[in-house]
Amino acid sequence: MTSVSNDLPTRLPSAILFDLDGTLLDSASDLTYAIGEMLEALGYPKVGIEKIVTWVGNGLQKLIERALVDAKLNLSEMSDIYPKAKQVFDRAYNEACETPSGLYPGVRELLSYCNEQALPIALITNKPEHYTHMLLNGLDLASHFGAIIGGDTLAEKKPSALPLLHAAKTLNVDITDCWMVGDSASDVEAAKAAGCPVVGLTYGYNHGRPISVEAPNWLCDSLKELQDRLVNLYSQSSALV
Repeated sequence: MTSVSNDLPTRLPSAILFDLDGTLLDSASDLTYAIGEMLEALGYPKVGIEKIVTWVGNGLQKLIERALVDAKLNLSEMSDIYPKAKQVFDRAYNEACETPSGLYPGVRELLSYCNEQALPIALITNKPEHYTHMLLNGLDLASHFGAIIGGDTLAEKKPSALPLLHAAKTLNVDITDCWMVGDSASDVEAAKAAGCPVVGLTYGYNHGRPISVEAPNWLCDSLKELQDRLVNLYSQSSALV
């Protein structure tokens, strides 16, 4: 395992690739609501947000499956009940996405700053495209990104490197010069597989584990800290011109 540095990078990136849930969007309460409605409709007790946050990060199908496993369904039962579970979940989550939970502090400021500096940015999430665009449009964030990649956009999703490589190609940058910014093992693994340095955010979900155990290249406690580092790097770059 490589060591993790609290010191953010010393060279400007060619682009930044952002995760969504647990990175830009604090979506745990919305997901807790949708999973709760699903479990209740199936005759199982609802679960708290503390449990839900440990299930987030590998897409909505995996989230639903983890909730059903927690409800003590075996594989054959899950196969029979999954279609109804997903139908109820989709209805509840669509409702939640119409008035989504808040963004983490500093999101709008950081994305706007990147745009002002003409620094390309992409969004790479394991959430299906339908919900991703619904949330971004509802929060008026979609226009900030040069590429938006959902969990069903490509044949593979994080922790595969494919979404990151596709984003870099779309933005016309070298993946090795990008930063991946995320909160989970999937983000770190995808970045390492793509050959891209990764900033691990300490406030996210990551299945209930500290992001440091995944050994990202750098740790960051807030998006303001990340923006401050960018401001400093741009200042240094200007001084050299």
